[in-house]
Amino acid sequence: MSLSDKRAVAELVKSGGAIQGSLEDILQRLRRTRITTLLREAEGGRIVGVGALKTPLRHYRESRFANAGASIDGFEDAPELGYVVVHSDWRGQRLSGDLVKASTEAIDGPLFATTDNNTMCNNLARSGFVRVGTDWQGSKALLSLWVSY
Repeated sequence: MSLSDKRAVAELVKSGGAIQGSLEDILQRLRRTRITTLLREAEGGRIVGVGALKTPLRHYRESRFANAGASIDGFEDAPELGYVVVHSDWRGQRLSGDLVKASTEAIDGPLFATTDNNTMCNNLARSGFVRVGTDWQGSKALLSLWVSY
């Protein structure tokens, strides 16, 4: 991915509001992704959607499962689906579901995701994820844990 694409992805992720921090912070986090799925406009190639399979730090992964009261067995090294964002001009077209599907089909094995977004919950369920454990209070809202085997 080119540097300009990386910056465009970081700006899109920041605009989605799921993670706090500067563009530089987000660019650092993007370095830990295994796979990044991009959605581009047909004309001009502007990036209008993104989804990623992240390689989270061990303590982060463990805390997500612990917060949900769910067993981490089988997910000790699992990537996390995240950074699923569609540009505001393109929302309402079910594109986030396409990004979830494309991102998760790119890897064979267990995955997990956390979300506080109802649309994302629906997308995860449609893509074969199962909600596990109990919801817990995140920094902004209640979070839920989803897994795919």
